[in-house]
Amino acid sequence: MTEHGQPPESLTRSRPARPEEARIWLAAQQGADDLAPAICTATLPVPGCEPGAVVAALVQGVLARPELTRHYHFDASGELRVELTPRGPDLWLRALPAATEAGSAIETVAATPWDLATGAPLRFVLALAPEAARLALIRHPIAADLPESAALLAALAPQAQTGTPSDPADAIERIILSEFRAALDAPQMTATCDFFDLGGHSLVATRVIGRLAAEHGLTLRFADIFTHPTAAALAPLAQRAPHTAPAPVEIRRSADPAGRAPLSLAQQSLWKIHAALGFGPAFNIPFVLRFLDPVDETTFAASFRDLLERHPALRSRFVPEGEAMVQETVPMAEVDRLDWFRPSGPVTEAAPVLATEATHAFDLTRELPLRLRFLRTAEGQMLSFLFHHVVLDEWSVNLMMDELACAYAARAAGRAPDWAASAAPFHAFARAQARAGIDARALDHWVTALRDAPPPRPIRAPDAPPLPLAQLGSAEGGWCEIAVPPAVCEGLHALAKTCSASLFNTVYAAISVTLQRLAGLEALTVGTSASGRTDPAYFDTIGYFTTVTAHCLRAPGHLSPRALITEVRDRINASLPHSEIPIDLVEAALSGGTAPLDAHMFEVFIQIHAQNKLNGTLAGPQGPIRFRQVDPDKAESVLGLQFEVVEDVIEGARGLRVMMSYRHAHYSADDVAALVAAVGRSLAAFAAPGAADRPFDALLP
Repeated sequence: MTEHGQPPESLTRSRPARPEEARIWLAAQQGADDLAPAICTATLPVPGCEPGAVVAALVQGVLARPELTRHYHFDASGELRVELTPRGPDLWLRALPAATEAGSAIETVAATPWDLATGAPLRFVLALAPEAARLALIRHPIAADLPESAALLAALAPQAQTGTPSDPADAIERIILSEFRAALDAPQMTATCDFFDLGGHSLVATRVIGRLAAEHGLTLRFADIFTHPTAAALAPLAQRAPHTAPAPVEIRRSADPAGRAPLSLAQQSLWKIHAALGFGPAFNIPFVLRFLDPVDETTFAASFRDLLERHPALRSRFVPEGEAMVQETVPMAEVDRLDWFRPSGPVTEAAPVLATEATHAFDLTRELPLRLRFLRTAEGQMLSFLFHHVVLDEWSVNLMMDELACAYAARAAGRAPDWAASAAPFHAFARAQARAGIDARALDHWVTALRDAPPPRPIRAPDAPPLPLAQLGSAEGGWCEIAVPPAVCEGLHALAKTCSASLFNTVYAAISVTLQRLAGLEALTVGTSASGRTDPAYFDTIGYFTTVTAHCLRAPGHLSPRALITEVRDRINASLPHSEIPIDLVEAALSGGTAPLDAHMFEVFIQIHAQNKLNGTLAGPQGPIRFRQVDPDKAESVLGLQFEVVEDVIEGARGLRVMMSYRHAHYSADDVAALVAAVGRSLAAFAAPGAADRPFDALLP
């Protein structure tokens, strides 16, 4: 047995053992006989196998992943801790007279007693014979949380082929499956599970494809994941690319003593409209959580403070610098003096308080871009969880909720959270984007695609009476929910699968054709959101990357749901590589710079809210603390007509909601009723058996 590359003690980190690890540790100490290690083997090419190269690759890969060589001990308080010291692999070298002895040699190593206080939970065996070579990974049950053994072998020893030499796609399949599981938080997923059935959509696909390229040197097209949505089906399509180290990411604060950074392109776009609307609450994100179990508000405040320290973008202040706005990091000492968190006091009616909080007008030059306020009602605790959009996007919300759960569990146990890795700061992204400038080819993509798009207009029936002009410029509005019964939800999921598309593609198409037919339009320009994250280095960064994009669609009566869904899917997928260009730059290019700042080239906006983690649990000392999102009331609408497609999975049950918000100046009460009824009918029609290939004239009379 050999160990390599011991690091200095200064690199040692630790974390508390997870409950399952503690259970297995105790069972191992008691001599349990059901803790047999798992063995995964791979072949190495002979001739051509260079043992030194295999060992070097293992050492380099394992040193970069301290979880692979972790060990366990009890601290002074009696808590089981996990030491994460970067060190080389627990590698056993075996020279054998014949390949037939490899299995026995590997089994002997697996049967050797484990000492998890000093040894790693993974062992590697390199068995060399004159005519064959085998590499084995032996995993103790305490390491069940690590990626699959075959995927680890493929990543750590690229020379190896898991399974038989005639099946090189097997290792790739396992890598893809590992990334699917991580992105969807679905450890139960198998190689034949559908990516979209478990909550996948274009934002998650962006993450998966980016990580496959950056971490594993595997390239896939966005279209591939939609037409082949299982790991088994995708593996043969993946192409090996030269694996290059990712560009270094700036993780330290700028030399500027104030930690200043320019606004990103997406932030600049939002800020222009924010200013044009008078810096009001139009860009507030007023989340509300209802706790079904008691939550410790002091612990919650400490946990969120941990997030503010980890993600400086959440404690940004926006100040003028010459003719531009810049963002600067508020020091944590000052954060502790600011009024951003209020514990609960008893209230009789929560609604007025929540409405006041939701419409708070942030002074972003002085205060943090967030406000947390607890309320205590007869039904229990509620939280007004208010953010300004300029520091938080859809992707970041789920990251934030995952990390908040981690921090709360730690603080509830009386300790600080131990983050698995550092998160690249958003301000570094903004600086890098400013240095790179605007991608002319990406801008040209949008200008070409939207050059002939029709001008926006309210979606009203041709015979609808004129609206009064008094409120024409007002952003006042309302919202309502379009009910989607469970049977319709399941039918839409089935149609999406039939069309090799996502549920969002399917609902997007249904809403688009509905609006065109209701208003008698030949074409409709629809705005939507894109992640804006094309660099995997920032996939775990909280900030505002999201851009607004647009697509011009036509849905004549002879077209079918399959044809339109395919068009929507392909338009969105083809545009994702260009998603860093905000819509205001496109509008300026198309109009020669004359487009008004507070208006867009589209009236309709459709966006997805999937894998909503605002419905979940926190880990408390007395058990899970459940919380559910409460839909906030909306008094303003930046856009004329907006549809939010909400995919929920609550306690294993899959659901779908469509929230519609609108401007009063553009839509009367009768218009709203007509829109709700028409969209509801179309969703039901799309969900009906056999709808995929029926022409719209027959499907939607």
